[in-house]
Amino acid sequence: MELDRSTRKELARLAHEAQDLWEEQRDVLSRAKKVARHASTSAGDLARKEVLPRAYDTYRETIHPTLAKLPWSQAAKAPVRKSSNPFVFVLMAIGTIAVAVIGYAAWQTLRADDDLWVEEEA
Repeated sequence: MELDRSTRKELARLAHEAQDLWEEQRDVLSRAKKVARHASTSAGDLARKEVLPRAYDTYRETIHPTLAKLPWSQAAKAPVRKSSNPFVFVLMAIGTIAVAVIGYAAWQTLRADDDLWVEEEA
């Protein structure tokens, strides 16, 4: 197919504009990458210098004393008594099996299985 001179000039101009646009887009993406990297570094520095110490102080001053007052914290410090009763082990086994069965039932209920659906034939 033979193109006339004006069409060739127009195609050459469009190709040149497309190349210029491509280079500009690469520059913009390069600058955006640098800005994102700088923002990430700044956010990490801010988190280390400001957020983490405040969170640790809040935990130490309010949350930790509250947790220390709860009954299970004293139970955890109490010495563990060994039981020689076999009934305890039977109950532990039944509880473990019950948790496993409930977990399996939940997994079967919530999983996505498209093979279970049968399309009606028209």
